[in-house]
Amino acid sequence: MTCIVFYDIEDNGTRSKLSRFLEKKGIRLQKSVFAVEVERHVFSNLLRGIERITGRTGKVAVFRLCAGCQKNGIQMNDDSEDCYVF
Repeated sequence: MTCIVFYDIEDNGTRSKLSRFLEKKGIRLQKSVFAVEVERHVFSNLLRGIERITGRTGKVAVFRLCAGCQKNGIQMNDDSEDCYVF
C-alpha cells in the first residue's frame, strides 16, 4: 500500500530526523511530502516510528491510498518516474 506523509515541523532537529527516517522508507515528492510503500501489517510500525521521532511537536498527516487511487495516478512528467497526480 502507498502512503503519502506530509509534515510541518518547526524544530530543525526533529524535522531532519523525520526527513531521514522517511527517506529510508520511501521517496521525497516535495520538501515535506513523501510517498512510502508499506505492507499493511507494518503500517502501524511506520506510524509508531513517526510518533517516536516527532512526539507532540509539529503537524504530521499520513494518507493511505487505496488500490483504486494508485491505479488512477497519472504520470505528469515522462522524464521522472516519481511524478504522479492522484
